[in-house]
Amino acid sequence: MGKLIQVFWEVGRRGMRRWRVFRTKAVSHRTSLLARAMQWVYLKFFALHHWFFPERQIILRSKGQVRFVRLSHGVQLFALIFAVAVVGWGGYATHAFFAKDRILAEKNERIADTLFAYRDLLNQYADSQASFASTASSLEANHSYLLGIVAPQAAAKVEGNRTLADSGEEMHTVGLEEILRANKQLETWMAEIQTSQHDVVRVLTSRVRKSLGKTKKLIAGLGENVERVLSEEEAAKLGQGGPFMALRAGRTPEDSFRTDLAKLDMDIDRWEGVQRLLRTLPLATPSDKFYMASSYGRRKDPFNRRAAVHYGVDLAGVHKSPILSTAPGVIVFAGRNGKYGNMIEIDHGRGIHTRYGHLHRISVKTGQRVGFRERIGLMGSTGRSTGPHVHYEIRVNGTPYNPTKFFKVGKHVFKNWEG
Repeated sequence: MGKLIQVFWEVGRRGMRRWRVFRTKAVSHRTSLLARAMQWVYLKFFALHHWFFPERQIILRSKGQVRFVRLSHGVQLFALIFAVAVVGWGGYATHAFFAKDRILAEKNERIADTLFAYRDLLNQYADSQASFASTASSLEANHSYLLGIVAPQAAAKVEGNRTLADSGEEMHTVGLEEILRANKQLETWMAEIQTSQHDVVRVLTSRVRKSLGKTKKLIAGLGENVERVLSEEEAAKLGQGGPFMALRAGRTPEDSFRTDLAKLDMDIDRWEGVQRLLRTLPLATPSDKFYMASSYGRRKDPFNRRAAVHYGVDLAGVHKSPILSTAPGVIVFAGRNGKYGNMIEIDHGRGIHTRYGHLHRISVKTGQRVGFRERIGLMGSTGRSTGPHVHYEIRVNGTPYNPTKFFKVGKHVFKNWEG
């Protein structure tokens, strides 16, 4: 308490001394009120700066020698500003990350809603075609009936009475004109419906192809081998065949609409197939809370500090934290594996395998089938390890791939990790 009073007294004494100097300083003109207010604010800020950031010293002692590192007021203020900037940047980056995932999820929902609307539109089109066919057949039957009645009567009246024959022909002409007018209105209405449906189909086709193009671009970022495996799988799912039939030179609007409709169906099937395939790839992370301790590729060995190649990533975290499977698959190895320590290897199909090394405990058995994000073990430090982490590898037909690329693609493919 006494030290605090002494500090306040010293700050106040210095402030009063500066204020007396400022008041008694000989000047040729009187300073403005704004200048005096700014000087007062500066003095207050200077006093608070020295109060909150007093000069400190860090004492370093090594081999009997003592060194002092002086931390001035400015250095302490700069360190505080830097820390606030780093924390603010971290908060903004976190918000942007989650906001981007939310936008992607909303776009996927809009595509799904568009697909449902497309299915409803097909049903409405089928109903309208049936209604039009029924109306056209009814009008055609009425037309034939009127012709059958009017024609014999008109011939008889021509021989008997010319005036009555003329009147009968006028009635017949009026009836035919009304029928033709109704047919023309129905044809115009159906043409408008077909045009609007054709436009909707084209818009849906454009959106589906755009989404499919983005997804394939993400797949291309995983590597040539992975993209080839998915392309072969997609070609096998979408097999085609049949006899050759030459296309007719003249195509009706209905033929054009059916062709566009068939293209849209094929694009939707391709989009759904690619989405199903992506959900079977190891795109998630094997742990919920971690930091990247060692990346993929060249690095210095943590034991002998020599140049080495790292065919995976080291994700460090809390000891005994859960390790999760990154995609559905079958356990092909679960046990001790030399420098890997306790290791698990999962076969996800299509030649894709994942490995999880240095585990503290293994919770699965060989031959067991696991689902997406299912708990398979605990993080540990067994084998050739310097601390708690999981060594994670992805291999396609025996060739190692960078798991970080799979993590980046996974952020854009899945709506959320819990699903």
